[in-house]
Amino acid sequence: MSAAAKGAIKIIAPSKQKLFQLEQLQCQVFKTTFNPTNMKTGAKILSAPLKGQTLSKYYGPSDFPSIAKVARSLSTPSFQVINEGEAYRMERVEDLKRRGKGSPKKIREKAASAAKGKKKK
Repeated sequence: MSAAAKGAIKIIAPSKQKLFQLEQLQCQVFKTTFNPTNMKTGAKILSAPLKGQTLSKYYGPSDFPSIAKVARSLSTPSFQVINEGEAYRMERVEDLKRRGKGSPKKIREKAASAAKGKKKK
């Protein structure tokens, strides 16, 4: 045998059981979740910061005044604030009703149920 062959180090792969124990020990030391089967746990989602505050800031305060509230507060008998969008919508609805194309009238429950219960003789 040559001198190089005598001094060679033989590398042995660790057993699966030892690797399993090592992974378990790492999880204990670094305070991570031990999940040997790689199942989805939802830990990523649960550990993420909550988004509620960010979303509520994006949409602004809920008590922000609407056009209707501002119009009501500024309107007096001598000064009327007109919401052009609402005025146009109401004008259009009236026009449709005049032409018979408006939404149908709501059925009263008592009248409808009485009509269903009657039998013709």
